[in-house]
Amino acid sequence: MKVLITGSNGYVGSHLMYFLEQSNIEVWGIDKSEKCNIDPHPKTSIGDIRNLDDLMQFKEVDFDVIIHCAADKHDFGISKESYFSNNEYGTKVLMQFARRQNINKIIYYSTVSVYGHQDHPCDETAEYKSNTVYGDSKFAGEKVIWKWQAEDSLNRQAIILRPSVIYGPYNFANMYNLIRQLNKFPWFMVGKGNHIKSLVALENMLDITFFVLDKFKPGVQNFNCIDKPYLTVWQLMEIIASNDGFSLPKIKIPLWLAILIGRFFDVFNKLIGKDLPINSDRMKKFGTATDYRAEKIRELGYVQQHSIKEVLDKTCKWYKEINEL
Repeated sequence: MKVLITGSNGYVGSHLMYFLEQSNIEVWGIDKSEKCNIDPHPKTSIGDIRNLDDLMQFKEVDFDVIIHCAADKHDFGISKESYFSNNEYGTKVLMQFARRQNINKIIYYSTVSVYGHQDHPCDETAEYKSNTVYGDSKFAGEKVIWKWQAEDSLNRQAIILRPSVIYGPYNFANMYNLIRQLNKFPWFMVGKGNHIKSLVALENMLDITFFVLDKFKPGVQNFNCIDKPYLTVWQLMEIIASNDGFSLPKIKIPLWLAILIGRFFDVFNKLIGKDLPINSDRMKKFGTATDYRAEKIRELGYVQQHSIKEVLDKTCKWYKEINEL
């Protein structure tokens, strides 16, 4: 099997290149950035999926599948125009490449953000109620996939994976910030911590991606990607705090006050042009339930191999190593 991975220097894409190769799958990658948190795979090429000429460098390869991981997804310093340029328009150009090369199978990394923050658990039947520009742009990318598939409904096959927060070693995003807080600033937390926070380990996302490679069928299949059990914020904190060097917060502050504090940092962050761990959006996200369910892919036969505790413990160990604790 020959696979093209977009975003192959990103957190998931870079690990996926090596993971699939170890399973005797031939991989090629493309990424617009040379930055990579691990050693870049030697078959990653620098290029922008928004430029068809950059994609045509692979025209001699007879790909079986495209795995589309490339996206703009950070919380700070990204405009609406950039989100849609990368996440919607980039997908449109990628589908042009798929048409030219007669590639009929694609796995698209979307997000549970397409559901927004609803007041009940969301599975794949939930309404699409995104309340962020990021979620809107990824949903726009999904629509591009739907249109591409509908053009040749008998032959084209798409699988849309919707992960929640992806965590693990080498990731410096949301979970890293929580681990850092419980190490350096375990003084307070937002809210009572009794709300569900969905997440999925990198190792489990790699397993899921490999699992669905032989589950294609004509049409579009959607799968949420969430680790079980579905834990609350406090339960996640308890796992982190069970590791040496980490402590549970001493004080719980109301969400409204945390957002107010975050707004002060919004101004400060803008003045210095940096993305500090505290801002009003992160305070709001931290204090809001993100309760998504992923039973559909388990009914298909997927079995979670890595527990939340196992991966959080490993991530805490990695955090201590890179910070020399």
